[in-house]
Amino acid sequence: MTETIDNTPNSRRYAWFVLVMMVLLYLINVADRYVASGLLEEIKKTFEVSDTFMGFLVGPAFAIVYTLLAIPIARFADRRNRVKIIVAGAVIWSGFTVLSGLAHTPWSFAAARLGVGVGEAAFLAPAFSLLSDYFPPKKRAFAFAILNFGVYFGQIFGLVGGAAIADAYHWRTAFISLGAPGVLLGLLTLILVKEPKRGRLDLDSISTDKEDQLSFVTTLKALWARRSFRFMTIGTALGGFASYGFGIWAPTLFARAFDLSLTEANARYGGPSFIAGITGALVLGILCDRLTTKDVRWPFRLSAIGLVGFFVSMIILCFVEDVNIATLLTLPAGLMAGGWVIAMQAALQDLLPAKARATGTALWGFALTFTGLALGVWFVGLANDFFTAKYADQAIRYALAVTLLTAIPAIFCILMAGKTVEQDREILLDTLG
Repeated sequence: MTETIDNTPNSRRYAWFVLVMMVLLYLINVADRYVASGLLEEIKKTFEVSDTFMGFLVGPAFAIVYTLLAIPIARFADRRNRVKIIVAGAVIWSGFTVLSGLAHTPWSFAAARLGVGVGEAAFLAPAFSLLSDYFPPKKRAFAFAILNFGVYFGQIFGLVGGAAIADAYHWRTAFISLGAPGVLLGLLTLILVKEPKRGRLDLDSISTDKEDQLSFVTTLKALWARRSFRFMTIGTALGGFASYGFGIWAPTLFARAFDLSLTEANARYGGPSFIAGITGALVLGILCDRLTTKDVRWPFRLSAIGLVGFFVSMIILCFVEDVNIATLLTLPAGLMAGGWVIAMQAALQDLLPAKARATGTALWGFALTFTGLALGVWFVGLANDFFTAKYADQAIRYALAVTLLTAIPAIFCILMAGKTVEQDREILLDTLG
């Protein structure tokens, strides 16, 4: 290995190797999350439960534990070895994904999803913090765009791959097949990925060798006092409510509204969204890196533009009658949605000082994940049960359309966040750096 890869933290080639490892872990992370979404109908039939309960299983059952643990884990990651934390999480979430396939009651399945949330809470904030010490500020948006390949490939593996395995064998086999590889990849990461010095690439880097760390309450107050962090967190939460709520239930929309099999429904939504999402993420990442050098507000503008495109495309999709037109609409939606979160991720890492980076990311991620997965996904289930009495299988259209409305205030908040980002960054560096 050392003959082909210079495995020192200062090596540019090794930085890309670390990024690839994080992409693979993120892929498995997302696949283990989305396999439940792709198999909602089959799991529902097996356990004989309502849409509200299924919304709980794939949303809050995972997200509550995920969000509650993400912040203390991030605090730990701001002081300790981030690689080991990520590896421990991978082993845990993969093991509980396997247990999801072995569950024989709705409550044991819910318990297994809670376990998946425990493991996945150890990935996102530590991974962003880790990569920020391998890629300098002017390269981070593109690096984060590449990292988000894991989201799109993970969705395909989870939605389409999971449905294909379920068709060939059983939905339980899909969980076992997608969960097992994560343990091996986690162990490889532990062996091959090194922990770099914290904050070493920040343009205004200061010494972070000391173990002292401000209290969580002090850190939270300092972050929330800054308008840019406050508005980007609220905007991300509202955007996550719309995008997670829609994304998790979209295969069900295609299956019920157009009377498709789960395999075809997942393929029609997941396939085009995958291609468009990756394209959008790459384009957005490149634009962020280039335009930020001219004006630090550009990531916020690009994020808002992405949410506008996603909202308009998906509202139309909710009410079209032709399945082919609906499939085509996933292309502009995926293209625009593929970058709005990435822009926020890049802006966030540049805003936060190195010693509070994982903690700040976890707070922001809490807003995104809890509001999106715990509230947005469950809300769709509740709304669908409410509309079913009048609209039957077409109720999913109205439930998703109502959920999408939170994207409107999200756009406003994100634009507001960009107005003071430069001043707020200097204040946070002085307060928390």
